[in-house]
Parts: sequence; structure tokens; C-alpha cells
Amino acid sequence: MHIDQLDIRQGTANSPHRSNGNCLPYVGVPMGMNYYVAQTNGAANSWFFQPTDSQFEGIRVTHQPSPWIGDYSHFLITAVQWHDPQTNPDFTGNYQPDRATFQANYLAIYDDHFNVHNELTPTTYGAALRYQFDRLLAEHHGLQLQLPDDGGFRLIDNHIQLYTADYHGGEDPNLTMYAELSLPAIDIAHSGYYDDQGNWQTATEATGHQLTLLVATPAINFDARLATSFISAEQASLNLSRISQRSFGQLENESANRWNDYLDRVSVRDHHAAVVQTFYTCLYRLFLFPQRFYEIDANRQPIHYDTTDKVAKPGILYTNNGFWDTAKSVYALFSILAPELLPKFLRGFLTSYQETGFLPRWLAPDERGMMPGNLVDSIIAECAKKGIATDLLPELLTAMIDSDTKPAENNRYGRTGGADYDQYGYLPADQYSESVNRTQDYAYSDYCIGQVAAVLKQPQLAQTYWQQSKRYLNLLDKQTGFLRPKNTDGRFKPNFAPDRWGGDYTEGSAWQNSFSAFHDIDGLMTAMGGPDKLDAQLTALCNTQPTYQIGGYDMVIHEMTEMAAVDYGQLAISNQPSFHLPYLFALAGHPEKTQVVVKQLRQLFDASTTGFPGDEDNGSMSAWFIFACLGFYPVCPADAEYVLGLPAFDEVTLHLADHDLTLTTANNHGHNNFVQQVTRDSQAFQATTISHADLMATQHLATRLGLVPNVH
Repeated sequence: MHIDQLDIRQGTANSPHRSNGNCLPYVGVPMGMNYYVAQTNGAANSWFFQPTDSQFEGIRVTHQPSPWIGDYSHFLITAVQWHDPQTNPDFTGNYQPDRATFQANYLAIYDDHFNVHNELTPTTYGAALRYQFDRLLAEHHGLQLQLPDDGGFRLIDNHIQLYTADYHGGEDPNLTMYAELSLPAIDIAHSGYYDDQGNWQTATEATGHQLTLLVATPAINFDARLATSFISAEQASLNLSRISQRSFGQLENESANRWNDYLDRVSVRDHHAAVVQTFYTCLYRLFLFPQRFYEIDANRQPIHYDTTDKVAKPGILYTNNGFWDTAKSVYALFSILAPELLPKFLRGFLTSYQETGFLPRWLAPDERGMMPGNLVDSIIAECAKKGIATDLLPELLTAMIDSDTKPAENNRYGRTGGADYDQYGYLPADQYSESVNRTQDYAYSDYCIGQVAAVLKQPQLAQTYWQQSKRYLNLLDKQTGFLRPKNTDGRFKPNFAPDRWGGDYTEGSAWQNSFSAFHDIDGLMTAMGGPDKLDAQLTALCNTQPTYQIGGYDMVIHEMTEMAAVDYGQLAISNQPSFHLPYLFALAGHPEKTQVVVKQLRQLFDASTTGFPGDEDNGSMSAWFIFACLGFYPVCPADAEYVLGLPAFDEVTLHLADHDLTLTTANNHGHNNFVQQVTRDSQAFQATTISHADLMATQHLATRLGLVPNVH
């Protein structure tokens, strides 16, 4: 399936109170520096696009990775007509959503109000735009450009140079993005701007707050080229020059080819057309993030803007990624489908460390400090175990240990309460919020450090960190089977309720957050009393009513609503802490439960505007669905192995670098919910897990389904 067969509005019907993905229909190239989105209501802030709204305010140049993070370095481009700008005309258009084209490489919208066809195709650092006015209804026509905060512009010949500085929460409160647009011609005499009070000025340049430009052009049909830069206005001009000689069609084909390079790495043959459509639409979402935050200078060398030192520096850098979400699923899928990307990403994460002193936790564009742990450690360990970017491992190990042990002056960096974690063997709940999740995440990071140390043949260091990775067990209440918060006095926090959200847990309760010892499920089972105990706890989790107490949040948050809405017990697949839970049944000796639960959960996904059961989060939920369809999942990415589940398709071929891996499923019918037999290259395969190395060496993994489980 190719990119022109996918509608990218999957998961875009959302509000602050209910997430069906909290996605935007990003038009762009894979992991490009900018994305482009039709804006239907800018007053709705992060929810500025709704798929059924007919209002059309223009095409937004956006860098929003999540509505909860928000946008930065954005501006709006709109094709408009007007008579007298002094009258402050209404520049809001409208369109028919069902007649628009939303593809990753091509956006086409007809604005019924201004009678203009709007088309866009993206490039890595910019875009080609094409406009055709069917009827001229006013004296002037051209482009409107809205800058959301501080900014400025200059008109030179047929070029528009501008900058916007609208992100004030990072290391550089004056982070600036430069942009340049070229048009066939500009009518300078009828161009100008509105200031933030709505006053009109005829001018060729200005600086100020919330400027709105009107740029008139004599051409009825015209192409425009756009390029942006976080380096300088000169770099934006250079980026523009590199696309100025290629036609709209050429750039559209180039963008399509870049998408199809990734989509073509998986071939699906199946009789469930809707599921196949969902699979490939999720594959599109997988390759959106992280976005590049570096550019190519005049000497064809990578260069980026360092927000800490506030200067341009050589080297690559990536942004817009929350590792608490993506480390659980996205990077494992990259290691299978696009392993060549991972050394670049790791080099970029090292750049973040070198410039801030800490490995990143949540980048947008620099450190936001969101979520409890530092799960970039998981990505590094996973690559180490899979033999990826081995030349970077010594430097990465140093960065991991340094980032996770030294105190940070800014609480956005490092481990919150790291000294107390070392002293108590857990994070005390009477001193720190989300203490249970932080303790689990820190323990997992310690395990990841041990994994990298072992690969680098430092066994003593590895043993030290593997031992520390057991600390999460200090919070296990064997009587209830949950991880519970403890205070500094070593006692469990009183008045425990397993369905109380927040406070001691992250975006969930004890039900969702007591099983995130990804690296030590065997140890957790043993401490709980054996596999039967874990199986009983997981069974109760799936069968308990999806109740919740608002707890530390003091309000109903959307994750609570989504868990209750699907009514799959306390198994809140709407959020990342639950991603691995279905596969724990297999590790507890009941693969048949994993199989039927995974099959049921897959039904919560489709390719529509309500296609996800919760926040999609930078490709993480898409990756979960893709793994669920392939038939295996990385419960512990740092172990470089996968737990087998239930495949969805008759036949899938993964086109690996050196050979094809074919996955076939016999008796793949709706009534068959259980795996009867698995063979690997014609040999019986009875294990619950398969290593990454073995999977990558396999030619044919065959699964046969049946009506009832094989229970021995």
C-alpha cells in the first residue's frame, strides 16, 4: 500500500476531555523539520484541527508533537481576497472536508469562501505551495501570513522573509525560526500588515507582536516555495534555493518516494481490508517522529541550533519525542524495519547530552522534563543488545551513568530525588509525587545501564546496576499484589485504594502501574508467590470494573474517561503503562490469555478519525498496533526479545536488509482466537519468546490458529 492510498486524518477527532488519538493530520516528509496542518479553529489552541469542521483558516506550519506539549515556532499561511484592508475584512474561509485530500505528501483544499484551490507538498525544510483562484471577487488577492507572537517580516522583490519567536519555556526564551517564501511577483503597493491592535500599515518591513501580513500578487494562478530554518535567515535562503528549481510535481513525487520507501518494507496479504488499511496508516504515523532539528550548511555538513549556548553548532540533533511513551514500542519497531535510523537518533541524543549535561527525557524542541523516568536509557540498551551503533556505546554508557547519578539544578533534567532513591531503595511518597512510577522507571534504567555495561564487557559494573534494578521490589505489597507507595519511615502509605489515580502513580492507578518491571517479570512473579499469583492478578485486572477515583488529579482526566468508555476492565490500553500487560499472561504460563486479549484489543483501532483508544503519542500506540498485528511484542526492549502473541494477517513479508522474513497465519478466521502451532523455518517452535537475533535470522515464521486453546 502506498502513501497516496492513506487518509492521514486517523485519530484527529479530539477534545481536551476525550482523546481518540490526539493526532494531527501531518503533511510532511518522514521525520522532517516541519509539518503542515489545515487549521480549522486556532482559538481552540492545541486542538486547532477538527476533521468535521468546515471552517478553514489556512495551512499551519507546525511543530506540535502533542496537544499536552503544545506548538512552537508556528505560523499560518492563507490564500485570500480583499477590497480595502482598512476595513479589517474577515479572512476566515470554509471548505468541504469530504472533498479535500489529506495525504502525507499532498494536501489539497478548495476554499469555497475565497474561491481558491490550495495545494501543498512538503520537503524536509519547507514546502511547495500552489494556488489557483477560480474567480476574483475582490480588488486584491494573495497570501495572508499570521505570526502568533513576536516576529517580523521584510518584502524584497518577489520574496517574503519573516521570523517568529513564540516559544518562551525552554533554554532559549527567544528561540527564533526564520522563514522565506518566494512568489512569482509581489504587488508591493497593496501589501502591508496589521499590528496586534488591528491597525493597518502599508509597509515592506516591520517587527512587532502578533503581526498579520497581507501580501498581494498580480498572478491568478501561482506557485510559491517555502523554506524555514532555526539557524538564520541566510540558512533559510539556502534551504529555499535547494528546492526552487524543482517543480511542484517533482517535489510531490520525491515526498511520496520517501514515504513509500518505508511503507514498502512491509507487504501484507490479507482478507481483512479495513485492518490492512489501519495497519498502513499506523505505519505512516510510526515514521513521523522524532523530527530532525538540524540542517545542512553550505558545505553540505549538518548544523543545528544549540538552545543552551544559543549558537549554531555542527552536528545532528533530533526533537519532538517523549521517551516514556516511545521507548516502549517505537524504537523496537525501528530496529526491525529501519535499523539504519537508530545510529542517527542516538548520535542526536548524545548531542543533547553534550549540550545540556543530561540525556533527554522529553524533547520539544529542548528538554521539557515531562514524565517520571529517563527511558531513553531503554533505547540505548536495546540498541546495544541488538548490535546497533556499537561505536557509540562507550560514550553513551558514560552519558547514562552521568545523567542518572548527578544532581540537577533544573528539575527538568536527571533523576528527581536520585539521592533519596539511593538512600531508601525507593522514592519516598511523602517527599515526591508519582513515587511508584519513578521507582520503577529508575530501576529499569539501572537495568539498562547494566545491559550496556555487559555488552561492553564490564561485568562488575553490570552486576552492580542489575542488583540495583531490583529496588522496585521494595514497594511490593505481597498481601495485595500491588506496588504501593512507601514513606520515609519505611511503611506503606495508609488508606490504599487500587483504583485511586495520580499522586503516587502516573496517569493511572495501582492497577495499571504495578507491573512495569519490564526487565524482571520473573523476579516480580517470584516475589508475588509464583506464576499463578501473577496470572490471578492479571485476570482480576481484566475483569475488575473500570472504576477510578480522581485521587491526586482532583479532576477527571481524559485517560480515566477513555478507560471507562471501552470497558476492558482496568486494562487501560488507552495509555502506555498498559501496553505490555496483555503479554504478561504468556510469561505467567498462559499464552492463550495473551492471544485472546490481544485480538480483542485490536478491535479498538481503525483508520478513522476516532481510530485510537487514547493518546497516540509520537507513534507509540501505532507501533503497539503494528506489533499486535505481526504477532509479537517487546515487553522488555532492553532484553532484545519479543513475547509471542496472535498474528492478524494471512501473510506479512518484512523486507529486511539482507532477506525477506515471511509471517503466515493459517485458519485466520474470526472465530479462531488461539494459536495451535508455530513453526520457525519448518521446525516446531514452542517457546513463549523469540530473540531479536533469531527473529532477524528467520525466513518463515508460520502460525496456525484454532478454535480452542492448547492447554497442557
